[in-house]
Amino acid sequence: MSGSNRGGGDESWRPKTKPAPRPKGGGGSGGKEPPPDPCNITETTTLNSPNRTVLATLRAGDILSVVFQAGPPQRLVAEQTPGVVAGSITSPSMLQIIQCITQGGYTYVAEVLSIRGAICQVRVRPQ
Repeated sequence: MSGSNRGGGDESWRPKTKPAPRPKGGGGSGGKEPPPDPCNITETTTLNSPNRTVLATLRAGDILSVVFQAGPPQRLVAEQTPGVVAGSITSPSMLQIIQCITQGGYTYVAEVLSIRGAICQVRVRPQ
């Protein structure tokens, strides 16, 4: 092979490596994104102990207020209007939602997704 330089130091045929791009962002944060908000909770669940009289007036898309009742017992409820409870809410994030309401000042709503007889499925989310 003519023109090869097997023992030499000419490596111009190799592509040059580029430095890794730095994340964009400024300030003192070092470009890191802030941690996710632990109160930004969205869950789909079914209302427990539903009030059939209230359910009869609800339709998909209706928005209920999520209210913490200190009890005893402590519970989260979905209210159609203040004091008119459609049912209670239990979910894996229930304790976190209670903490966000009581200590973080968050408010949550429960959007009615479907009603079939006494089964009311809602999506709980921050307001």
